[in-house]
Amino acid sequence: MCGQTIRVLHVEDNLDDQELTSIALSRATRAHFEVSHAPRLDDAIRILNSEQPDVLLFDLQLPDSAGLTGLAAIRQEDENIPIVVLTGNTDEEVALRSLDHGVQDYQIKSDMSTESLSRAIRYAIQRQQLVQQVASTKQLLEKKNRRLKKLYKTAHEFVDNVSHEFRTPLTVIKEYASLLQEGLVGPITDEQGRFLDVIGDRADDLNTMVDDMLDVSKLESDLLGATRKNHSVNEMIQHVLPALQRKASVRGAALHVECGEDLPEVYCDAEKVGRVIINLTVNAIKFCRDPGIVRLRAQRDPKDGSVIIGVTDNGPGIDPVNLTAIFDRFKQLKTDCRTSTKGFGLGLNIAKELVDLNLGDMSIESKPGRGSTFSFSLLPADPTTVVHRYLERIEHLRNGSSVVSLISLKVSQPSDPQDVDDVDSMVSFLLRRNDLLFRLATDQWLLILPIDQSELVPFLERARQSLEETNRNRPFGPLPEVDWCPLGTWHLSRTKQQFLQRFQAEITDKVKESVDILPEDRRVSSLEY
Repeated sequence: MCGQTIRVLHVEDNLDDQELTSIALSRATRAHFEVSHAPRLDDAIRILNSEQPDVLLFDLQLPDSAGLTGLAAIRQEDENIPIVVLTGNTDEEVALRSLDHGVQDYQIKSDMSTESLSRAIRYAIQRQQLVQQVASTKQLLEKKNRRLKKLYKTAHEFVDNVSHEFRTPLTVIKEYASLLQEGLVGPITDEQGRFLDVIGDRADDLNTMVDDMLDVSKLESDLLGATRKNHSVNEMIQHVLPALQRKASVRGAALHVECGEDLPEVYCDAEKVGRVIINLTVNAIKFCRDPGIVRLRAQRDPKDGSVIIGVTDNGPGIDPVNLTAIFDRFKQLKTDCRTSTKGFGLGLNIAKELVDLNLGDMSIESKPGRGSTFSFSLLPADPTTVVHRYLERIEHLRNGSSVVSLISLKVSQPSDPQDVDDVDSMVSFLLRRNDLLFRLATDQWLLILPIDQSELVPFLERARQSLEETNRNRPFGPLPEVDWCPLGTWHLSRTKQQFLQRFQAEITDKVKESVDILPEDRRVSSLEY
């Protein structure tokens, strides 16, 4: 700015102060100042609009304005003009408040010197230029961000649509391959049977990729829910085992399954646990050596009673430096193993997300040249154990500021078991990923929601609408009425122990006598709140 002419508009009604300021600026050596004066706010606004000065020196006390009102009027006329307040007021609070009105600097008249005033003006112009650059960059970033959000939404919609469209041809391919293999359209040779196995295997790979892409989309949109209930580990493994054995056979690998006899029931979403087992086992089959050996093992952890499901391969192993990156989305590590199915690198990432969804943990043990073991834990079907882990996760996600609400549900009148099971399905359909539902008896449930009291009404309204929709489409008549009774809301940072005590009391009693703690007008029946 050295040698540059800076046009200064000095807004000051005191003639002596006008002259002193002009003299001070005339002695400046780092810049040449061209000073004009305005004794009133109206004059300043008129000059501001006609002459467009580079900077304003502004006195807070003028004949037609006082205090910060004049600054507000100036900013309304021109939001970009640099302003230096030049005043006799030594009140620091006034100085700070003036900065809130976009002032770049604050000079006390009694302390003013040529150097300090010149520096304040030059710095004010530079600061304002930076502010404008930041504002311009912010606008550009906001515009790009809006475009990225639009593209992101479009990409998700595209992935969802394409993934769903894949389903029909994949189903047709598998069904026709199965018909050919079973000899329903004529005998086939062993070689043809082997080719049909490969077709079915690759169709399964594509189907898994479709599931992974859909889950990624749901996770990003926070729409991936969980229906956690009590399940047998052995039954979950047996459900996915035929497909895994077929894949191992096609790839020429031996699959060994070991399932402990003393395994307790676990609390989880069985479909998602099956996905984890499939992804880990398929990954192990893909990367095992020749001859391939894969072991699927389920055993009880003696430390905490959880169930550990692990998949071990005899592949090349993973270098220690890559272990932290192994679960990154779309990440594939370079290996020297034989594989013709590269995939999208989603399987392990999705597996970890689904394990987290089921309140478990995933771990890796690997030795280069000797193989890897991917393991994950499932909680036993003990409500107290589950809730303690659940609260840890909720507090971690929300930095300890979380709130939980407790609701009891009970079928109001004895009903057919199938009707009650349909109620259970309807309630499960309402759950989001951080909601917990415990079925304590045939017709009794306990629901934990990470919401405060103000959000209970919308939730119960959503439940009422879901019940109405279910009843409209139910061919066997309406579902039995359910009493929904809010038991309270607890802030975990302050009342975690009180919540746990109340929860334990509900679990122990199994009968929800909540009406004795609620006034008559707070009781909930038939989904009305």
